[in-house]
Amino acid sequence: MLLPESAPKSFDSGRRILRTGGVRTILLCGALIVAASCSGSNSQGATAETSPSSSTESSTPIASTTVSTSTTSSTSTTTTTSPPMGIPTYSVPPVLPVDGKAALIRKVDTTDRVVFLTIDDGIVKDQKAMDFIVENRWPVTLFLVSGELNENPEFFARVLEVGGTISSHTLSHPTLKGMSVDAQEREICGMVDVIRDRVGVAGHFMRPPYGSHDENTRRAAAACGLNAVVLWNSSLWEGNIDIMHRPTLEPGDIFLTHFRSDLYDNLLTLNYHLYKDGFRLGRLQDYLPMS
Repeated sequence: MLLPESAPKSFDSGRRILRTGGVRTILLCGALIVAASCSGSNSQGATAETSPSSSTESSTPIASTTVSTSTTSSTSTTTTTSPPMGIPTYSVPPVLPVDGKAALIRKVDTTDRVVFLTIDDGIVKDQKAMDFIVENRWPVTLFLVSGELNENPEFFARVLEVGGTISSHTLSHPTLKGMSVDAQEREICGMVDVIRDRVGVAGHFMRPPYGSHDENTRRAAAACGLNAVVLWNSSLWEGNIDIMHRPTLEPGDIFLTHFRSDLYDNLLTLNYHLYKDGFRLGRLQDYLPMS
C-alpha cells in the first residue's frame, strides 16, 4: 500500500525491522539496491509489538505495509513532513477535578481523527529527534523529571515554540502508589515548581512514573493545581508501534514513548501511521482543558 502524494516519500534507507505479532522480518534494502533485493522498489514497513516496559498485553498482528523511497545521485534523503496539527472541531468542555481528585485519563474521548504523543523522562537528549518535533511543529506533551530538565532546560524548552507543553513526572521518579498524600504532593508539586523556574510555564497534567498510582495520586495532583493524571493506551518503542489489539489508530489514542536512543525511529513510525490511517497529532491541552 502506497501513501498519498502528500505523505513522506522516503524513510532512512538501510536496515529496517518489521514486526507483526511474533514474526520478525528483516529487510536489507540499500538506497541504491533496487530490483534485485526489493522486487523493483525500496521499501520499509510499519511495526507493531507490545513494549515490555509499558504493557503486559500483546498486539494483534498488523499487516505489513511499504513506503516508497527516493534518493539523489550522491545521498539518500529522508522527507520528514507531517500532517498539520489537529485542532478540536467542537467546543471542548473543561476537565476538572471532582471531589478533590484530578481526572484519570488513559484515552481522550473524541471523535476527531487525532492522536496524542507524550514523551517521558528526558534521559537521552537526541538533537535529531528534537529537530524533527520542532520542524514538523508537533504539539507533544513532555513528562519530565527534575534531574534531566535541570541538565538542559534549553533543549526541552524548544517544544514550547511549537505548541508543546512540559508537565510533571515527579521530582525523582518514585513509585507513587502507596505513598502518603503529602509525600506525593512533594514529588508532584515540586516538579511543577522546577518546570516553572526553568522554562517559565508548566502544563496542567502529571504522569505517575511507571503508571503506578492510587487515589492519593489524584488527590495530590489536584492539590498541585493540576486537572488530570494522564496515562496512555498505546506506545512506541524501538521503532515499533503498539496500538493494543487494534489494526489502526483510533481517535483519542495517547501514545507513550521516552527520551531514549530509539526516539527518532519512534517518531518516524508514528508519522508513517498518521498518514496511513488519516490522522493528525493533537495538542493534549486543547482536548483536556482546565477552562
